[in-house]
Amino acid sequence: MPQTVEANYHDGVVELKHKPTGIQNARALVVFLDTEEPQERHAIDWDSIRARKSSVDKWIGILQSADLGDWKAERRACVEGKHQ
Repeated sequence: MPQTVEANYHDGVVELKHKPTGIQNARALVVFLDTEEPQERHAIDWDSIRARKSSVDKWIGILQSADLGDWKAERRACVEGKHQ
């Protein structure tokens, strides 16, 4: 005989408020009685986004003047040294 048990759902988990009596294993249907209100969406101002410098643009000047040496060779030597 069908039983109704109140439950809460969050993050993919259904938690029953109480254990149903006389049921060890059964098929079940889940009906969501209410849903969360959709979050308010804001229009994207693409012009202001295009006008801003990205984080990459901010670092380019610093990296161009930096003396990084041959960091790839240094890294390769370090990695090869660990495996010998």
